[in-house]
Amino acid sequence: MTNKKNIGIILIILLAISAGVIIYRDQRASKIEITETSSDNLKKYGIEATGSGTVKVLPLNDQKLPPAPPIERAVTPLKTLLPEVVSAVEKQMAATVAILKKDPKRIDAWIDLGVERRQLGDYEGARDAWEYAKALGPNTNIVPWNNLGDLYHFYLKDYVKSEENWKKVIALKPDYIQGYRGLFELYTYSYKEKASQIPVFLKTGIAKNPTSTDLKQMLADYEKSLVK
Repeated sequence: MTNKKNIGIILIILLAISAGVIIYRDQRASKIEITETSSDNLKKYGIEATGSGTVKVLPLNDQKLPPAPPIERAVTPLKTLLPEVVSAVEKQMAATVAILKKDPKRIDAWIDLGVERRQLGDYEGARDAWEYAKALGPNTNIVPWNNLGDLYHFYLKDYVKSEENWKKVIALKPDYIQGYRGLFELYTYSYKEKASQIPVFLKTGIAKNPTSTDLKQMLADYEKSLVK
């Protein structure tokens, strides 16, 4: 009877997944959330079904994280940097690496590592560090999103990615003026096919920050550029 009951539970879960519904199941503080429609691999939803009909709820926190990038990587400093600058940054980076080896989920350390890599000219390494920092705290820290908006725009020249990150910055912190400035600069100087969207997001920003003279000046500059 118990096996039949467990099998029935599995069938209900599979049917729910195929229907695309959301399921919450609490079991000793474990919670799973199913939002996809595929039933090929239950483990990615935090469910393990054994041949005996037992259903086990797995913790999902770690499963949601992408693989961590290498903490250490070879970096060739920019030739334009002074030797003493390179030495200072490399010393600080070694300290940051040591922190991450002890605690690889320190968001602040991943952010610092990205800064240090960018200072030396390792833009891909900086990207990897900040992208992982985003994954560790996607809705709690705007710094990696902000840094990536700038990095993708001016260094990696990936304007779509830059736009994605600046928009996330604005969504997370609507009163953060630099988020609007970053998107304004992207559309003005590089991603010009999106320039028509400038007044839309600037007016939204002004509505949320009515005392900001910076946003009003950006809007005035845009409107002035249309007259030329």
